[in-house]
Amino acid sequence: MADHDLPLLLVRHAVAEDSHVLGDEARALTPKGRDAFRQHARKLARRTPLMGILTSPLVRAVQTAELLAEALCLSHVEVHPALVPMKGAARHILKLAREVGPGWALVGHNPSLERAAELALGKSLPDKLRKGCAVALRPEGREFSLQWIAAPGRSLWRP
Repeated sequence: MADHDLPLLLVRHAVAEDSHVLGDEARALTPKGRDAFRQHARKLARRTPLMGILTSPLVRAVQTAELLAEALCLSHVEVHPALVPMKGAARHILKLAREVGPGWALVGHNPSLERAAELALGKSLPDKLRKGCAVALRPEGREFSLQWIAAPGRSLWRP
């Protein structure tokens, strides 16, 4: 598959602990969240190859990215500050998506990922970006089109 045929994936982290004694940044995936996303990541890997993964530095996002990398047989996950959940993050994520282009997964958090997808598409997503969900976007110049949405335990959605 040629690079230009690959989607850009926006991936919300999998189900995580409600709290952690060290704070929000340290919240890890739950065992159920880890297992469900591992299965989901295998399905994503069969659907499309990727060249790389960028992730938020928060533990739950890094763990989600590592599971995706394992399924894709990628040896490297890179932390990127644009994926930190903060005010204005959606615009930073969209800028990063345009910079890296197709063949990459950006792993992060809501509401910034969902908002970035909506900015990329110029419209609302057909459903909420659930935990572990992947949105496949096809870059078309400065714009994007929606290819599909895949959530753990759900059937693939296509426009």
